[in-house]
Amino acid sequence: MRKVLITSSDGSVASRISQHLGGAVSVLSCGHGGLAGLYASERPDAVIVDIGEERQGISAIDELKRADEHASIIALTRGHDMATTVDVIKKGAFDCIPKPVDLAELDRCLEKVFEGVDLHRRLADLGAGGQWRSDEIVGRSRVMEEVFKTIGLASQSKVTILIQGESGTGKELIARAIHRNSSEAGRPFVAINCSALVETLLESELFGHEKGAFTGALFKKEGKFEAASGGTVFLDEIGEMSQALQVKLLRVLQERSFERVGGGETIRTDVRVIAATNSDLKALVTAGAFREDLFYRLKVITIDVAPLRERLEDVPLLVMHLLEKSNRELHKKVKKVPEEVMAHLMSYSWPGNVRELENVITR
Repeated sequence: MRKVLITSSDGSVASRISQHLGGAVSVLSCGHGGLAGLYASERPDAVIVDIGEERQGISAIDELKRADEHASIIALTRGHDMATTVDVIKKGAFDCIPKPVDLAELDRCLEKVFEGVDLHRRLADLGAGGQWRSDEIVGRSRVMEEVFKTIGLASQSKVTILIQGESGTGKELIARAIHRNSSEAGRPFVAINCSALVETLLESELFGHEKGAFTGALFKKEGKFEAASGGTVFLDEIGEMSQALQVKLLRVLQERSFERVGGGETIRTDVRVIAATNSDLKALVTAGAFREDLFYRLKVITIDVAPLRERLEDVPLLVMHLLEKSNRELHKKVKKVPEEVMAHLMSYSWPGNVRELENVITR
């Protein structure tokens, strides 16, 4: 029989899950104290860690991972707590489930854990042997919970990332969150909007130019890929990039090198590229407006950001967050939004997404 250990400082959480799982698996439960000893003696297939209101469960994850780096941990978090979700994924949790716990989701998650445990055991038999800042992105919806998880996973490597979503959904904020949570957080984050400059200026902005490379080039200029050395280059509205520049960007991603405009010296680069678009890149590829090889180079990890109309349950949380922000910036002391106003905000479709909501709150 499968064995699951539940650790929580809230007896009601452990009791509810124990009653649900009791017929199918052997369930053990304890508080955060004595966890390592119980884990070592029982060797459960999975551990469910209730992070708790004061994040007590974070240290439990650390303790379990020190005892067994392969421990399969499912973390229970507050649904709107992005910082904790990202943190536990970075620390090695298999998955996060927001509270109150959806028991059907828990069953699906445990099934995946058990499949992984079985695979690990089969391989063994064969001999195979930074602090998070959450002051910008908020949400308690399931779609945002998935975004938080992906931020945690993506921050662990320097793979290329494509963020897709309508204008105003916060794509640059997500890119900055990935950078802040990565091991390169102390390195530069450099952003550029590919639709804001004509092709020649955009090429110079990205790759730099030598003195005399074109009319007005009075001195040598360092481009974004040099300025962001070791860090992240964020290319917003990548779908607006010309075919000629797409070729040059593809070379950067493939060979990690480029030349300045008007120069012959090959410059090596170790930056991570995060691209964003509000266009359907796949459709642009089909239409011949975007290179297919570049498209697949960019989408090693893809993050799809839902429009606000598809996650209206996030509106109250966003309103309070944006109200606090506006109070700071405008030196106001508005503490609440009347219920009838909130109801109106919840019924609107928000074609301009979070940016439009922010403008409304500011006004």
